[in-house]
Amino acid sequence: MSQKDVSKLSKRDMLFIGAFVALMLFLYISAGKKLGIDVPANSVHRTFYQQLEQDGRRVAVEKGCLACHPIKTLPPAHPHKEECMVCHQPG
Repeated sequence: MSQKDVSKLSKRDMLFIGAFVALMLFLYISAGKKLGIDVPANSVHRTFYQQLEQDGRRVAVEKGCLACHPIKTLPPAHPHKEECMVCHQPG
C-alpha cells in the first residue's frame, strides 16, 4: 500500500466525521439552554431549601412542590411529571 492510499479517507469515514461534528455542535448549543425558571430564593421556598440542605434527596423534596404547584394548575404545555428539579434548579 502506498502512502497516497493511506492518507485517503473513504466516504464512510467522512460521514462518520461529519456525524460526530454535528453531534458535538448540537450538544454544545443545547448545553446552555435553560428548561425552566430557577426556584426563587425567597421566604416562600425557604422550607424547600432547608429540606434540600438536610436531606439532599431531590425526589423527597420535589413531593412538596405539588402542595403549592399542583399539576392541574400548570400551563398546558408543561410536562406532567413530578420531577421538578430536572428543569427548575435551586437559585
